[in-house]
Amino acid sequence: LLEASMEESFNSVVITEAGPGYSIVYVNPAFCELTGYGPHELTGKSPSVLQGPNTDKEVLRRLNQNIADGVLFHGQAINYRKDGTEVMMEWKIAPIRNQKDEITHYLAIQREVK
Repeated sequence: LLEASMEESFNSVVITEAGPGYSIVYVNPAFCELTGYGPHELTGKSPSVLQGPNTDKEVLRRLNQNIADGVLFHGQAINYRKDGTEVMMEWKIAPIRNQKDEITHYLAIQREVK
């Protein structure tokens, strides 16, 4: 039920591991449509592949601080599609915790801001 919901969402969804590099383990079709990447091109890679020269470094600093603090992040920044075009993205990143309250993954929900 949950997977079917994410597959049909209008918003893009990404799930990453919590370890070094935040390797992508899942992207939904809306994410692929927004970025131009296929799931096979992103699985195992860092979401940083979407960043580029005009990505706001202050937003990334705040993102990294929120991740380090284990709290929800909400922000906007320019990211890049596979073809190199810019896209203004708004996203929320939430930590996913196991039964021992350890962060194991992150859920990112994104949308284009026009």
